[in-house]
Amino acid sequence: MTVSSQLARGLLLVPLIGASHALSSALGLWLAWTLVSIAHGLAITPVRPRLTTWQRRLASVVLAATFTACASLAAQAWAPAAYQPSSLYIGWIALSCVVLENDHVFVESRLPGLARLAGLFGLLMVGLGALRELIGHGTPLAQLAPGGFLLLGLLLAALESAKSPSSPKEMPRP
Repeated sequence: MTVSSQLARGLLLVPLIGASHALSSALGLWLAWTLVSIAHGLAITPVRPRLTTWQRRLASVVLAATFTACASLAAQAWAPAAYQPSSLYIGWIALSCVVLENDHVFVESRLPGLARLAGLFGLLMVGLGALRELIGHGTPLAQLAPGGFLLLGLLLAALESAKSPSSPKEMPRP
């Protein structure tokens, strides 16, 4: 795992914790992230071979900022109530797209990795949003960022334990 791929996954943590206080916000931000990432990947692919490294990075920044601004304006126009609490986190989408492009995730051979990342991000967003909304009515800590970190840790531990094989067999003692 490269440093930029770790950075890309770390950048997804900020909107995951910040915008998952309600299920509707989590779904909205995941939808925006997915649409902007797909649009960015489709737009940068035809021009990538014609650009130098610095030109590609500049084009990536411009495209990511443009698509993120369009997503922000669309969310503000069509769902102002859902847009207001998560408006800060929509800007992280552009940064995420630039880092993913720098890590060559939008190259055709790496698209299954992007689909897996989008699916996992969506699963965590929706799961965390549903848990925080469900628990948040009785426990105000779940609505705050520390509660989000705690619930995310529990959710990741549950996903990891479900993914790992059954417990190893004990070795007989002599």
